[in-house]
Amino acid sequence: MIKRKSDIKGFLKSFESIADRDGEKYYLTLKTINPNGTLTIMKYKDGIFTYHRKNELYWDINEIKIMPEILPDIIWGFRKAVNERIKERLVRI
Repeated sequence: MIKRKSDIKGFLKSFESIADRDGEKYYLTLKTINPNGTLTIMKYKDGIFTYHRKNELYWDINEIKIMPEILPDIIWGFRKAVNERIKERLVRI
């Protein structure tokens, strides 16, 4: 669970255990409230993270590379949705 910004480092290390996999990458799809839609965070084998947004206002045509220095800020901003996903994974185990 992400309760403090310092928890993000541990989350990123365990991303693969929480995310789904499609053969090419790991991905985590999160529900967003404002605007209503989804944010998908993806991690490739080379460690590169990208994201894709799809919501009531816009839909990204392509994945957008996440610069390592802003990745923690993105995770922190969506920590409620990330924590909900972590809870879902723990229930499945």
